Amino acid sequence: MTEPRKLADFGGLTPAEQKVLDELDSGAITRLGDGKRPEADAGPDRRIRPAFLRWCALGAGEGRRVHESGVRIRGALIANDAAAGRTGWKTRLDLEGCALDHDLGLYACRFVVAPLLRSASLQNLFLNDSALPGFSADRLRATGGVFLRKVETTGEVRLSGAALGGDLSLPGAKLSNKAGAALFADRLQAKGGIFLRDAESVGEMRLLGVKIGGNLECSNAKLSNATGAALSADRLDAKGGVFLRKVEAEGEVRLPGVELGGDIDCAGAQLSNPGKKALNLGGANVTGVFFLRRAATIEGALDLTAARLGAIDDDPSCWPASRELLLNRCRYGAFTGVGVDATSRIRWLRLQDATRYGKDFWPQPWEHCAKVLREMGHAEDARAVLIEKERLQRADRRRRIGTGWRRWTTRFIDLLLDQTVRFGHQPLRAFLWLFLLLGLGAAIFLAAWRVDAMKPNNAFVLRAPEWVGCAETAPPWTYRGGQGSRSQLDCFLRQPEAQGFPEFNALIYAADVLFPLVDIEQQSYWTPNEDMTVGAIAKVVVYLNIILGWALSLLAVAGFSGLVKSD
Repeated sequence: MTEPRKLADFGGLTPAEQKVLDELDSGAITRLGDGKRPEADAGPDRRIRPAFLRWCALGAGEGRRVHESGVRIRGALIANDAAAGRTGWKTRLDLEGCALDHDLGLYACRFVVAPLLRSASLQNLFLNDSALPGFSADRLRATGGVFLRKVETTGEVRLSGAALGGDLSLPGAKLSNKAGAALFADRLQAKGGIFLRDAESVGEMRLLGVKIGGNLECSNAKLSNATGAALSADRLDAKGGVFLRKVEAEGEVRLPGVELGGDIDCAGAQLSNPGKKALNLGGANVTGVFFLRRAATIEGALDLTAARLGAIDDDPSCWPASRELLLNRCRYGAFTGVGVDATSRIRWLRLQDATRYGKDFWPQPWEHCAKVLREMGHAEDARAVLIEKERLQRADRRRRIGTGWRRWTTRFIDLLLDQTVRFGHQPLRAFLWLFLLLGLGAAIFLAAWRVDAMKPNNAFVLRAPEWVGCAETAPPWTYRGGQGSRSQLDCFLRQPEAQGFPEFNALIYAADVLFPLVDIEQQSYWTPNEDMTVGAIAKVVVYLNIILGWALSLLAVAGFSGLVKSD
C-alpha cells in the first residue's frame, strides 16, 4: 500500500497524533506525557506513526499548515501500532529526497526503526535527547545545523556527504555500533564546527575528508573501538582547530593530512593503542600549536611524520615511551612549553627508533630541532643536539658496516673527532687538547733537563772540542744535582764558549715541538739525549707531540671551516 496522502487515510488518530495535529500551526513544541523519552511500549498518548509524522513534516494540507518554526515534538514514540502495521505502511520515518522549508525537531523521542533522511533538505534538524537504532542522512542539506545532543544510538549514524550551513552538534551523545562505524560522516561540509564534547562512542567515529568552518571539539569525550581507529579524521580541513582535551580514546586517533587554521590541543588526553599508533598526525599542516601537557598520556606511538606545526607546547612527563615517537620530516616553528634545553630535547629525540620500521637513522629531526633552538636563542643547546645527532648517526653507520677492521677503524675516527672537535661543532676543543699536551710536554722536558737528559742539537757543537772534552773529563750518567758530580752538559755549559748558546726553556721547547706553524728555534738547539732513559722517553714525547700537534691543528682548522660537519 502506498503512503497515506490524506488525513482520512490514517483512519483514527492516536491521542498523541491528534495533539500534534491540533498544535501543528502554533509554533510551540508539542509535549507528550512528562516530556521524557518514552519506553518502547508507550501507549497511544505518546505513540506517533512514522507515516503520520512524515505527512505532517511535508506540510499536512487540507487547510492545515505547518508553522514557520516547523514540526516540533517532545517525548514521542515513533512507531506503528499493531493495527497500522498490517496496512503495509513503512515502519520508519522516511523523508528520503524530501524538501522541507522549516525545522524538524524531535526531542526526547524514541525511534523503533532508524529514520531515513538521505538527500533530504531542511533548515535545522533536532534529535536532542532521543534514542535511535541508527540514523541515515547521507547527502542531507541543511541551511542550519544538525543537533544530536545527548542522543543515544545503537546503530550507525550516517551523514556522509552532508552539507550544513551551521554545526554538527553531538555533545553528550552516546553512539554505539560495535559492528562498524558509530558515526559515518565522510566528506561532510559544515560552515560551523563539529562538537563531540562529553560524547561517548563504541565503534569508529569516521570523519574522512570533512571540511568545516570551525573547530572539531572532542573535549572530555570517551571514544573506543576494539577493532580499529577510535576517531578517523583523515584530511580534515578546518578553519579552526582540533580539541582533544581530556579525551579518553581506546584505539587509534587518526588525523593524518589535516589542514588546520588553529591548534591541536591534547591537554590531559588519555590515548591508548598499545603496540600501534595512538595518535597519528602524519602530514598534518597545523597553523597553530600542538599541545601535549597537563598529565596527558600516550600509550602507543605518536606519529608526527612530515607534519608541519606552528609550535610545540609539550611537557616531558607526557611524552610517549621509548621507540614510540616518529618525527621524520616533521617541522615546527618553536617550543613554547617546558623543556627548552638540550638535555630535554635530546631525550625527546631519542624516543625515536628508525630501525623499528626498517629504516636507517633519521637525521632531519635532530637538524630541525637544533635549527629551532638556535633561532630561539639557545645556541649552546642547538650545538649539543647536533653533537648527539652525530654520535647516533655514526653509531648507526657502524652498525650497518658490521664487524671487522672497517668497523674498528671507523670507530677510532669517530672517537677522535668526538673527543677533539665534537665533530666540528666545538673546534676550540682542539686547542684545549693542545694546551694539555703543552703542559704535559713541558713537564717531561723539564724533568729531562733536570737530570741532564737534554743535549745540544747542533752538529757543530757536538763536534766542538768543548763538548767532546767534557765527555772525556766527566763520567756519563752523573747529574748536576749530586754533590761534587758533573755531567757532560754541566761541564759544557761552564765553558766560556757555551755562554752564547741559547738557554733551554721547557715550556718554550714544548710549544716549539707542538705547534707546527711556530718556529721558536728551541728545537733547533736542543734535543733529548737518547742515551739516557728519561731522554729516550722525552724523544718519544717529541715525536708524539709533533704528530698530535699537526693533527689537532688541522682538525681545528677543519672545524672552523666546516669541513668536519656533515648534514
